Amino acid sequence: MKVTIKKIAEIAGVHPATVDKVLHNRPGVSDEVRERVRKLIDELGYKPNPAGRVLQKQGKEFVIAAILVKVDALPYIKEGIEKGIREQTGLDITIHWYLSSYSDAGQQAQFIDKAVEEKADGIILSPINSNRVREAINRAAAGIPLVTTNSDIDGTQRLCYVGQDGRRASRVAGRTMGNLLGGSGRVAIISSAIASENNSYHVKVREEGFCNFLRETFPAVEIIASVESFEDPETTYRETYNLLKKYPDLDGLYITCGGVGQVGRAIRDCGREDIKALSFEKYPEILDLMQEDIIDCTIDSELERQGEIPVQIIMDELVLKKHPNEDNIFTDIRILIKECLF
Repeated sequence: MKVTIKKIAEIAGVHPATVDKVLHNRPGVSDEVRERVRKLIDELGYKPNPAGRVLQKQGKEFVIAAILVKVDALPYIKEGIEKGIREQTGLDITIHWYLSSYSDAGQQAQFIDKAVEEKADGIILSPINSNRVREAINRAAAGIPLVTTNSDIDGTQRLCYVGQDGRRASRVAGRTMGNLLGGSGRVAIISSAIASENNSYHVKVREEGFCNFLRETFPAVEIIASVESFEDPETTYRETYNLLKKYPDLDGLYITCGGVGQVGRAIRDCGREDIKALSFEKYPEILDLMQEDIIDCTIDSELERQGEIPVQIIMDELVLKKHPNEDNIFTDIRILIKECLF
């Protein structure tokens, strides 16, 4: 026998509208009745009709706030979000874009609060790893679904994280660098803002995991320096150039963040094309540097999917009342070398 709202109402001795209120967590039902109806729903195994829920929501305009950071990944994540919106057939969804600089945690926290004040239905966030952002997330997540993308942040009530498994990727990077160097050599790291409060959690994980893996697995590989770029092109070039001049016997460069084009320019200007260089993502400038044999390997993380999947999660939550099955949804880790691409 098919379980319907009407059948649940008959058994519970209430009006079907009461059952609907319980299903949608709406007010106007006593605690005793709400508990009785919920128990019946569980016992009878009632499952809402997804098509019916979509039809119920047609005519409503949904607003999703996309709060992103101005880094190299931005256009790819935006493209993924826009694709995710197009795939939500039959639903009217508007995106409000908020873009902060790499280290401006105060501005990002303000954007989160603004999205709540403007009654956004959901938030997609690339978080800056700061207590101000952490507190703003928890204020927002108390009332609306918030999904982090591309980077995560601990100590929050966000609904889900979508992106690369940074810990696993750091080990993949460590293994790759160790193999590139034949098990021994001197390595430096180009990072973003690890020492700052306003850093990127996934960049921090990429660096720490890489260092730990090399110490454990390739003890003859020495990490001699780590410099911070703050995701600024000129800073990235200057710090890399000075690093290469200071350590002429450097064997490897591990780039945890953006600005790979500027790293490549510094390598070229220093005449150090022999150095083994490992980066992340497959931006056009990285592919060009791989073609020139300046970047030896890059680790792709499916950035477009990191924009697309959060839209699906938020709309499932809003329309179907369907929660994600996992706390983390990891995109693929793909090791790319020149021969894969050209």
